Amino acid sequence: MRYRWENNHLVYGLAGGPPDLRCCLLHQKLQMLNCCIERKRSRDEGRKGAAGGTEGGRERKTSGCENGAGPDASSSFGKSWDSWSDSEEEFFELKPEGRLHPHGKLTLMNSPEPLYIPVTQEPAPMTEDLLEEQSEVLAKLGTSAEGAHLRARMQSACLLSDMESFKAANPGCSLEDFVRWYSPRDYVEEEVADERGEVVVRGELSARMKIPGNMWVEAWDTAKATPARRQRRLFDDTKEAEKVLHYLAVQKPADLTRHLLPCILHAAILKMKDEESSEDIPSVRKAIQHVTSHSGKLLRHPNPDNKKLEDVINQVMEMEAVVARARSLKAKFGLGKGERRDDAGDLERFVSSLLDEPEVLVIGAGRGPAGSIIHKLFISSQRLADSTDEAALLSPLEEESGRSGVAEDRRPGAGGVPDFPPPAGREILLRTCVSRPAPYSKALPQRLFCVLMREDFRLAGAFSSDTSFF
Repeated sequence: MRYRWENNHLVYGLAGGPPDLRCCLLHQKLQMLNCCIERKRSRDEGRKGAAGGTEGGRERKTSGCENGAGPDASSSFGKSWDSWSDSEEEFFELKPEGRLHPHGKLTLMNSPEPLYIPVTQEPAPMTEDLLEEQSEVLAKLGTSAEGAHLRARMQSACLLSDMESFKAANPGCSLEDFVRWYSPRDYVEEEVADERGEVVVRGELSARMKIPGNMWVEAWDTAKATPARRQRRLFDDTKEAEKVLHYLAVQKPADLTRHLLPCILHAAILKMKDEESSEDIPSVRKAIQHVTSHSGKLLRHPNPDNKKLEDVINQVMEMEAVVARARSLKAKFGLGKGERRDDAGDLERFVSSLLDEPEVLVIGAGRGPAGSIIHKLFISSQRLADSTDEAALLSPLEEESGRSGVAEDRRPGAGGVPDFPPPAGREILLRTCVSRPAPYSKALPQRLFCVLMREDFRLAGAFSSDTSFF
């Protein structure tokens, strides 16, 4: 980057103009470096042009002296400062400098000369951290009258520069002329009748401009007629470029990762939107909206909370897992893009329920379309786990397509691999409605639940009885 700065080579791949505050701070710093390089280029080109014009002028002067300008010309060089007139008119007679082009409609208030738009300095571009530093400095000035006045002076540096450029381009102008060009809303015009009864347009400064101690009036009084090329630079490109280069030099890998995190999250969210649109997962769509809103509020601050950033990243990872799970389920249930099934609608609803709900009812149990596919998936998993049969590598949907009905669970003793893995436990659930405590009582539900596991046994009952007349 220092090589590019010293040799006036722009950093490619970046948009022109001032730093874009919507981008990450690292991107803003690189844009700031480009701004410095562009200002340096234009300044160097201006110096070359000025040097060429000076050399041409010197050659013309030399040729004029050689041709013999006469005794009057030679005697003019011997004049002392005492011979110059000290009259006010001659002393304040200024030549216009730094004119861009005429305004076209406006003329000066005190003379019939057209109003010229001056060549002004461009405002200093600023990055997000520089704006924050400036706001902190201004806030430390306090709310006193002196602090408010100093704050206004600090914020009016660009205004003062424009006033000086305007005075240099329009000698003899007034504050009203400047306001008509710079802030037309602060110059109020109205139609009035003159002494002859004719309607004329007269204007005056707005009430805001007439407030005692107005900063515009003070700045106008202190502004000198100085063209932009001779003013102090509002934007010191050399100083700002060195700041950017120092900033980049002291960055650690962790700092660069944090600066790139907004870009990475933005790219991840865009990718998730693209994937969700092809898979059509309502839960992921809602999660994307939540993550977008949350990350936008979180990354707005220059130093976001690491814990909250980690939560956002975990949410993105969860969405990726849901999309991958949806694709896996659609492939297992034969819902690929190139596949067509008569029961595709039921299977799509079943897969969508698997993604959104903790428990899903398998319609038709093992004899339904979803149940038969689940059975075949278990068969394939068992054969892959056994890894003794080469046929385990075949697709269970293709291998079992010739089966009719639902196969019974095969036992290891029968010489084959069982369709299902050994159970971790058995659950027994009994439900009934019984009249209790008397035979003529109302029949109420009764429930008995039993769990049998290798090292655990649980029995739970829920019994109800009719309390009427008892």
